[in-house]
Amino acid sequence: MKNMTRLFTIIGCITAIVASIVAAAAVLNYFDKKRQDAELEEYLEGVIQ
Repeated sequence: MKNMTRLFTIIGCITAIVASIVAAAAVLNYFDKKRQDAELEEYLEGVIQ
């Protein structure tokens, strides 16, 4: 029983780490997309004028 608890703890830690990495990647992707959209909007405004 002690080994199973240890195994579940390790699995839980790995899951938490993976979830943190995925969340960080999603945030970075969001800000990169937002920056690209701002650059595109700036470019289009320059082309229109």
